[in-house]
Amino acid sequence: MLYSVVILVCSFSVSPSECRPETAIDVVQGPKVPSQSQCGFQGQATIARTTLAPREGLEYLKIVCRRGEA
Repeated sequence: MLYSVVILVCSFSVSPSECRPETAIDVVQGPKVPSQSQCGFQGQATIARTTLAPREGLEYLKIVCRRGEA
């Protein structure tokens, strides 16, 4: 089973539990990975090597791991 890394940019006015692709300001599709732990690591690595950054005090980032097809 593969997992897809999805990075969400959400407003501080949206709680982390409500931060989903439908409520996010922006959605960034990351790589496919073989495990949930790799999903977290690759999500952080993707953020680190891009210019993706939330506006301080207005937004935050959330990494989501979605199950995909093998």
